Amino acid sequence: MTSRPASLVILLLTGLVVGCAAVAGAAKPAAAPRTSGDDCADPVLIPGLPFSDIGQTTCGSGNDYDATCLGYYDGGEDIVYRLDLASPTTVTVTFDPHETLWTGVAIFDGCPDTGTCLVQRSGYDAIPQVISGLELDPGSYFIMVDKWHDPPCLSSFDLIISIPVTYANPICDLAIDLREQGLTSFPVNTCGSLMDYDPVIGCTGWQAAGEDAVWMIHLAAGESFSAALSGEDYDASLYLLTDCTDMNSCVAGGDDPEIIDYQATSAGWYYLIVDGYLLGGCGNSVLTIEAPVAGETATWGGVKQMYR
Repeated sequence: MTSRPASLVILLLTGLVVGCAAVAGAAKPAAAPRTSGDDCADPVLIPGLPFSDIGQTTCGSGNDYDATCLGYYDGGEDIVYRLDLASPTTVTVTFDPHETLWTGVAIFDGCPDTGTCLVQRSGYDAIPQVISGLELDPGSYFIMVDKWHDPPCLSSFDLIISIPVTYANPICDLAIDLREQGLTSFPVNTCGSLMDYDPVIGCTGWQAAGEDAVWMIHLAAGESFSAALSGEDYDASLYLLTDCTDMNSCVAGGDDPEIIDYQATSAGWYYLIVDGYLLGGCGNSVLTIEAPVAGETATWGGVKQMYR
């Protein structure tokens, strides 16, 4: 029997190995295991507050819920969190989609396909969405992060849940006196002030269901007062009440633009409220005011001297 050359044997063995590798490579890859957050049966459990999930993704979580209050923004892959509360708690939820467009976040009192949607924030722009000052009773709540179906998932996002700090002037009983404060222009951040006032739509032309902060000023009959917001990073509104227990007592209001020009018909206290259009809406702005004295040419600086 003639033996084969060693080089031929090596060549045959090499071909056998390559062939086996090709067959193995043609096999269907194993499915990736499901991870926490895919659905309500295995949500991401929030162990306590404050809570943050930084650099999370929905990619690989699947599209389990697509007929919710998020509307167009729930056709992509979604991730679900569960928050268990033993006592009444006020929370602020901040969702940052990073660079992804067409995203949303929603809070439900049950699984998104069966529970009631309590509040949602969504939008086209890749900007943080905030649900601020939401008062929750004891129980379990589900928070879903989702997006438009194309592209199908968020590659990276942050979810932060915090308990708002005590706010200085959230209601009329704690309103800050503008004359005593003595500033004509100052920054305002309403996040944490909660949602106490929502005047009739005719006040600003729109609803004002956001978080509200309150200042007050005593005006003489005939005295003029003006106020304006600038630099808003949320959909803000601005209005003036004479009675904080009566939402029909609005005497001036503005939303896009947030400007008030008012001449007092009678002497008394007036309450200036910085609010937001959306339910729970809040953010930053700069409030500028002017209140010359009726019948005089005194400037606001002169008015401040009178009240010191």
